[in-house]
Amino acid sequence: MAKIVVDSGCDVPADLQAWMQGVPLQSVPLTLSLDGNDYIDDEHLDVTDYLIKTEESAQLPTTSAPSPQRYLDAIEGSESVFVVTLSSKLSASFESACLAARIWSEQFKDSLVHVFDSLSASAGETLIAMKIAELVQRRLPDQEVIEHVESFIGNMQTYFILDRYDTLIKSGRITKTVATMADVLKIKPICAGIDGEMAVVGKARGYPKAIVQLMKMIKSQAVDFSERVLAISHCACPEKAEETQRQIMGEIPFKDSFITTTTGLCTTYTARGGIVIAY
Repeated sequence: MAKIVVDSGCDVPADLQAWMQGVPLQSVPLTLSLDGNDYIDDEHLDVTDYLIKTEESAQLPTTSAPSPQRYLDAIEGSESVFVVTLSSKLSASFESACLAARIWSEQFKDSLVHVFDSLSASAGETLIAMKIAELVQRRLPDQEVIEHVESFIGNMQTYFILDRYDTLIKSGRITKTVATMADVLKIKPICAGIDGEMAVVGKARGYPKAIVQLMKMIKSQAVDFSERVLAISHCACPEKAEETQRQIMGEIPFKDSFITTTTGLCTTYTARGGIVIAY
């Protein structure tokens, strides 16, 4: 049986097994550093406590990619391993995983380790892992799995709607004055993953208008929604995520949908109230 390995940029839903169809999945954590303290982004991290600490700090947390050894430890035990990482333009996780794959392949030439650059993060990585599981369950040859998944990544869309400007202020992308004005006017930036990087593609006054604007963007695309799953990840705002799911599913005929929560890594960048949408 094949195995799927992801880094902790992947927001895994609580009902993981129902979505993965029995294909094993293992997460390799990034390390988050804030005010002199390191946090391992795994199942033991108290994300709620970590979020509070990021909000209280004047500094933006820094992140470190998993070491190649962490990936080697995760790869061990399966003849076919498919690895999904954060966009290579956002993290060195992809490079680390590729190095581990080369080391492993040199030692075990009959096994396969393939690393996918998600060109995304959060719910986008989750969808890629689910697609791999679906294809593995269909017993497709490894090379066909790779081709189908690369095509899936090329057609996948990821959007972010931020509620707070903490990350943008601390990273120096906008000044505190501009952020304060935007907050007073309730301006919500709509961002999209474009070629593996995040770019602002729209702005709206208030979250309800931001969702309406985003749905217009989604509807304008030539996509067969009946073949797509809508993934929504949220940072400490379950009610907003549920309302977003209800609105989108009420107007756009996605095959299915699910809601999950952000890991420590994605919490760092979306901040409280942030929503990630992928399909």
